[in-house]
Order: sequence, then C-alpha cells, then structure tokens
Amino acid sequence: MGLDAYVYCRCWQDGLATPPPVGPVGLDEEGNLDLLLPWEGNEDAHDAFQHWVAHACPHDLMEQAGERVSNWGGLRLFQQTLEAAGWSHFPTLHAGLPSANGGWMPAEQAARVLDELDFFVHRARIEDEVVLVDEATGRELMTYVAAYCGVTMLGPGYRAGVDPDGFFVLDPDADPPVTLFRASRFEQRVLPDGQVEFTGGGMTARVVMPPIGEQGTPPPRFKVESRPRSAADFDYIVGALRRLCEASVATGNPVMWY
Repeated sequence: MGLDAYVYCRCWQDGLATPPPVGPVGLDEEGNLDLLLPWEGNEDAHDAFQHWVAHACPHDLMEQAGERVSNWGGLRLFQQTLEAAGWSHFPTLHAGLPSANGGWMPAEQAARVLDELDFFVHRARIEDEVVLVDEATGRELMTYVAAYCGVTMLGPGYRAGVDPDGFFVLDPDADPPVTLFRASRFEQRVLPDGQVEFTGGGMTARVVMPPIGEQGTPPPRFKVESRPRSAADFDYIVGALRRLCEASVATGNPVMWY
C-alpha cells in the first residue's frame, strides 16, 4: 500500500488523440477523464472507452507522467522530516501531499512544489533519525515514524516499535494499552513455544510475536540510537514528485493522486 500519482497528457484536450468510440467523454467529479455514463447498463461502452484510453495517443494510458511516490511509511517519514525542517518552508507540500489515496493537486501548486523541493534538497536542515539497529552489524531494522507513534510491528495481542525513548512492546488489548517491555539496549531470545523473550533495561517480557529481523537467523542484541539523515535519503520521493510536478507545469493538468 502506498501513494501513486499521474498527470494526463494534453492529447485529448488539444484534439491530438483519436476520436473516442463512445461518448460523452469528459472529466468526472474526481478530475479523471472518463465516460460520463453510469456503469450499470453501459458496461460495453465503458470497456470500449478504456480500450480507447490505452491506445488513443502515443502516451501510455494518456499519461504524461506516472509515478510510484512511496509506500505510506516512507511518505510519513518524509512529511515528518519536512515538519522538523519547518513547515513554513514547505507550505504547498504541507497542504498538497495527501493523507489518503485520491484527490489532486492543481498545476499552480505543482509549480510551487518544485521550488520547495529545491529548498529541501539544498537548504533544509535535516534532523537525525531514531533507529533500532542490530548491535553486532549496525543494520537498521526499524525507524521511528511519529505518525504511527513509532509502531512498526502489530498483530494479535501486541504492538511493537521504536521511538526516542527506546524499543517498546505494548499490549493493545488493555485499556489503556500496557507497556510490556521498553529498553534502549536489549536482547531477544526466540523460544520454542512461539514466544520471544526480551531482556534489557531492567525488564524481561515474553510475547507471542515474530522475532525482530526474522529473516534468516534473528539477531540476539539490539540498540536504539540516533543517526544522521540527509535529503538524499528521500531522493526516491523527491525525484517522483519532481517528475510529476514538471509534467503538471508543462501540461497545465493537475497531479492526480491514487
């Protein structure tokens, strides 16, 4: 799950696309180019319309640009970094990045986003990140995302994650949730009955949950630390947003989120 987006080309608007085989064609209430007929009773017409969209012009699906922006965790971490650097520098990104799939961003806003992305890359002050690492190798296993209250693992009877105060495991079924374990440096031991035993910070807890770093042999020792982060860590998001916004400015069409 995550955020994707596209920008329509201008072929249909400028009369450069092949004529649609059915009609009426126009923009629906969500800003999508569509056959403006109810689906029920017009299934064949909608199928013909979709086939036309796929072949009406040289652009795939009549899109000038189409991008996978990020999964939601990555996007929330990007927004967290923007907030720490100061939303006053990124007012359009603050207002324009969606909180869920759907909606659009007008071309006028896309032009301002390009300037804000340049500021982020070249001038923003990027704060350190809080991470959980394998103590032996230094490999990062979890990153603190404030929007998720640090939770990165969840299942029946547990919530686990990392925040500035350390690694934690919660019992979400209690009201309010009970902290089963918290430590900044700790060990884990996988027990044969499906439980994981955590020891550290003067606490010991046994929880039925997957071990941390369960691929292969789970590491035994962990620590929570702060590590430097740079704008380059978000190149994949910045690049996708830049390409979308450049296409939006060039065509005058909005960025469509989905």
